Amino acid sequence: MAKDWYPSPGMRLGATIYVTRSAPWLKHYFGIGELESAFAPGIRGVVFWGGRSTARLARRIAWFRRLPYWYLEDGYLRSVGLGKEKTLPISIIVDDLGMPVDVSRASRLERLIAASVDMDVAGLGAGIREALIASGLSKYNNLPHREPRLDRTTRRRVLLVDQVFGDVSVPMSGGSPESFARMLEDAVASGVQCVVRTHPDVMAGFRKGYLTEKAAQTPGVVLLADAVSVASVLDVVDEVWTVSSQFGLDALLRGIPVRCYGAPFYSGWGLTDDRLGDASREALPRRLARPSVDQLTAATFSLYPSYRNTESWEEIDVFEAIDMLVMERRALDLD
Repeated sequence: MAKDWYPSPGMRLGATIYVTRSAPWLKHYFGIGELESAFAPGIRGVVFWGGRSTARLARRIAWFRRLPYWYLEDGYLRSVGLGKEKTLPISIIVDDLGMPVDVSRASRLERLIAASVDMDVAGLGAGIREALIASGLSKYNNLPHREPRLDRTTRRRVLLVDQVFGDVSVPMSGGSPESFARMLEDAVASGVQCVVRTHPDVMAGFRKGYLTEKAAQTPGVVLLADAVSVASVLDVVDEVWTVSSQFGLDALLRGIPVRCYGAPFYSGWGLTDDRLGDASREALPRRLARPSVDQLTAATFSLYPSYRNTESWEEIDVFEAIDMLVMERRALDLD
């Protein structure tokens, strides 16, 4: 499927200095010699990364100059190494309508998911889903596949996913600190074995989470900070509850029930149990289509993102990207 919402190949594009310095490789995705300054005369459009202050500045510049603009972000299958380690992403998303994490407006991904019900993509989605499960891949893939240390239980085991405080996907999805508090209260009241997946930086005291401190003071709640892959955690839980984490998407691929306390892009389609607050309910009236998990998978991992070999910058498809990440993990002895 042609991505006809992208900038025209070779179009002169501007960006803030943050993007031109930190991601000069973006030029390969747009067929240009280099990204220029957003203030440069003669540019035909503006691109910006994420939803932070530099992105807001770039969008204001585009508005002022009456230029089209595009949102950029990592794809949902990114890399083995972490972004903060300067590992290049094997995929990015380019969106002319909005950010998928932003519940206030429909993104291009949201439109593709809705359209997928009338497209012959279920077979494609099934192939992608099966390959991702077989390889144990997620967005980041730097951790080993190893069974996490959890006490045995006869109760239903529910994973609650904490997120780092300041993660822009939380407020943009309509979530808040109260969403995490309500999620924890519901889990404790339900009588399940409540396992909170916390970030290692939060456990070490370097960052603040939404759930971890309160969960640590709640009797019967298990904190899980083992340095193991997402797939390893999902292998040992019965449900996943989240506000806006990709953990929920990874669980959906595996047929694990998912409850959402925010409105991530994969919620509201009839595939998740949505327990939304007032700020995130506005997305649901837009999401009337009822795609299958395979149709949503095809839209998310094939129709929407672009993939590139980060050494040659040759364009590749999702299956080639999966193969490359698997080989990289094997070379690092992570499987």
